[in-house]
Parts: sequence; C-alpha cells; structure tokens
Amino acid sequence: MATIELYAENSYIKECSAKIVSIQDRFVVFDQTIFYPGGGGQPCDRGIIKQGDETYNILTIKK
Repeated sequence: MATIELYAENSYIKECSAKIVSIQDRFVVFDQTIFYPGGGGQPCDRGIIKQGDETYNILTIKK
C-alpha cells in the first residue's frame, strides 16, 4: 500500500488525519501525508504529529 501524497494535490494543506500503517524503530509510515520528502534541491518539510496529548517533532521525511 502506497502512502497518499496529499501535498501533491494541495501544497497549501496544513493538517490532516492519517492512520499508521507501520512502525520500524523510529520511523513511522502513514496511509497519507502532507509532508514533502524533499528533492530537486528543495529540503523536506518539517512539522509535528499529534496523537492525543502526545506531540512528536518531524525531523526527516523519506519516501
């Protein structure tokens, strides 16, 4: 199952809900994302993920 790249449809989207597909070590794969992974000289997006009362900083995005 490929992650739906919401940023490709709307580069101005600021938030979305997503389901966790898998977790490996400190890497999380979602069913959809608004975070651009970088490429062509453009750096990857940064942001946060909120789950309940927990907040996690996004440090790196990979395809």
